[in-house]
Amino acid sequence: MRIDVNVAGAYGAGKSAVLQAQDIKDRKYMDRVERGEKVSLFEEIGKGVSVELSEAGLAELQKRLSEVKGDSQLHILGREEKERLLQESIKPAVRRHRIIPNIQTNDKLVKSLAGADEKTVDAAYAIIDNNLLPHNVGSLTRQERQELILAGVEQARYLAGSMDEEQAGLFMEAMETIAKYGVNGEMDEKGNVTYDIRWGAMVGAPDDYIGSGELMKRLAPQKYEAYSAMFAEAVEKNDRGLLMKAMRSMLDWELSSYRTDPGSIEEEKQKQVSWKKGVDDTRLGDTFANTDRTDFKSFTDSILAQSRFLNRDFLLENLRAFGEIINS
Repeated sequence: MRIDVNVAGAYGAGKSAVLQAQDIKDRKYMDRVERGEKVSLFEEIGKGVSVELSEAGLAELQKRLSEVKGDSQLHILGREEKERLLQESIKPAVRRHRIIPNIQTNDKLVKSLAGADEKTVDAAYAIIDNNLLPHNVGSLTRQERQELILAGVEQARYLAGSMDEEQAGLFMEAMETIAKYGVNGEMDEKGNVTYDIRWGAMVGAPDDYIGSGELMKRLAPQKYEAYSAMFAEAVEKNDRGLLMKAMRSMLDWELSSYRTDPGSIEEEKQKQVSWKKGVDDTRLGDTFANTDRTDFKSFTDSILAQSRFLNRDFLLENLRAFGEIINS
């Protein structure tokens, strides 16, 4: 069984949420759920099932799994309780969109798009994929890549014009933060871009809050690899004993680390605070400050007129693709 939105990773195990959210190969299970069939998720093990977990479901799962932290006892969800939580987390999906691997930013983005129509949601994530956080930018120079990001921010502003004031404000907060992740991305000689995006603190938590799995991943990567493999196997096999063993290994490591090397943990927390400050302090340029958003033609013409570095045909195609979504 594969859980694509990184159920394990959200608690410190598994592949990155971004990679998993882009990889769905079997919708049969979701089709059955949407038809109203009562299907046991755990009976689907071994059938290559892919599921999508809603933000509310992930939050509830994280809350429940956080309860395993105890001095002497470990609380493990029972079969029926796990079944109920996972079933409640499943949501119908017409199209899969990437997860922004920062808890607070992703939360803002999802909330800002709640209730929006499908083309608005698709357009928002297309901006992220094509402009703000592309995996590969080919032969674009650094200046061209930065301008592509700024053009994406303007597309986001155009999209925000169809939202109410509160929703638009939250949406632009999220998109501008994502743009800052993009500005700080590192590009190699082949045009591949990597982004330093930390999971960060949970919504409402202090900036220096780091989950156990994140700490383990950064301070003891080999132990984290072993823990991740064990956790993934436990989920796949629905093996409660193995799950207990995996969680205990992480908690034992964390308790031991706080006793024997608290300085490293505090240092890692400060690194996270510094990372967030670096993102917050990143300046987005004003290349497209005079954009006309009266209508889509005016918008396109003003973006093209203000561009300084991007190839005109390349930028025009980027804008055309955006317009094709919102005007469909």
